[in-house]
Amino acid sequence: MAESGSISDHAASERCFMEWMKLQEDTQGELFEALNAVQNRASSNQEETERELTKLVDKSIEQFQDYIDRRMQLAKKDVSAFFAPVWCSARETSLLWIAGCRPSVFIRLAYSLTGHDLETRLMEFLQGMKSMEELAGELSPKQMEQLDSLQRRTIKEEERLTSELARVQEEMVDQTVVGIAMKTIKEKGGSEELERALEKQDGELLRLIQQADRLRIRTLNEVTEIFRPLQAVWFLAISKKLHLSVREWGQQSDRRHGRFHTP
Repeated sequence: MAESGSISDHAASERCFMEWMKLQEDTQGELFEALNAVQNRASSNQEETERELTKLVDKSIEQFQDYIDRRMQLAKKDVSAFFAPVWCSARETSLLWIAGCRPSVFIRLAYSLTGHDLETRLMEFLQGMKSMEELAGELSPKQMEQLDSLQRRTIKEEERLTSELARVQEEMVDQTVVGIAMKTIKEKGGSEELERALEKQDGELLRLIQQADRLRIRTLNEVTEIFRPLQAVWFLAISKKLHLSVREWGQQSDRRHGRFHTP
């Protein structure tokens, strides 16, 4: 029964991830369609357009939160699987930080897509003189200052969680695996003690995922709040495109090296 339960847990976790990737693909298309619509109707009501774009941003954030919540419920059953998920390609797994992406990646992506003087060029876009990429890629000095502050705070929190993960891993090896495993060799009943110790370590790992996920969603929220609606939609569309591209590259690499991968 235990083995059957384990297979079921694995299948549920993989299904959760695959559904999330499909949602990423669908939402990416929706975001790009919205951007094209804005560009094609530049003379329309700006306030109404921004409300529509804000709804799309809120929808994307809610989807991410929903995925995090679903995944957390699954991680409570088998947390270690999310630190080295077999449903990801080797490339994807190599980029993981505490079972997900580094929150600071959101900010680095924001910097790579942005510049200055959006306010002074908005009228040019509305008159059809600037492209979507040019408009969405420009930030005001105030926005740059806000991103810089967010980046410093996020990296500081990442470093704290990275140190915490290192501590848990060291304890797992030094105190749990080595100490209790050696005791198991010498005495009967040591395996039960090892199981209890590993369960405690799983609790620590679960707590770290929860904290990392909170930082991820908070950082994404703050980035989109710093952006104007048009910038936020552009940023989310590109971030999803990047996520999907990394997965595609990873699967291609797995095939070249003869590794199995999830279709």
